[in-house]
Amino acid sequence: MKLKSLTNEQLQYAVRTGEFGSDVTASRQKVAVVMTQDWCSDWMRMESWLRNTVGCDDDLDIYLVVYNKLDCFQDFLRLKENQWRNDQIPYVRYYENGSLFQVTNAVPRDVFFRIFGLVL
Repeated sequence: MKLKSLTNEQLQYAVRTGEFGSDVTASRQKVAVVMTQDWCSDWMRMESWLRNTVGCDDDLDIYLVVYNKLDCFQDFLRLKENQWRNDQIPYVRYYENGSLFQVTNAVPRDVFFRIFGLVL
C-alpha cells in the first residue's frame, strides 16, 4: 500500500470531467481516493491508521486530498458536493481495475480494507 498525493493537474482533470483520470483510478489494481479537510476529527482518526498501514498490500494505492488547502478549493468542493452529492468528510471513492465500485465517508480500518476484500 502506498499513500500518494494528487497533482494539481489530476485535481483539475477531475473538476473538469467529473471523475479522476485512469492515471489515478487504475494506478494499481485497488485504489482509494480519500478527500477531506484538515480540521475534521474523523479524518484525524482515519489518517492515523492509514499512515500506520503503509506497505501492507502492494496492489493498493491510496490518494489523499486535503482539499481545503488547495487553490482550487471552491471548484473541488462544488464537484464533491454538487456532482458527487456528498457533503460529508472524509469522503472516500473506491476503485478496482480502474472502475468505481463504492463510496463511503469515514470508516474504521477494518471496514476500509474489507471493502477491498482484504483482512489485515
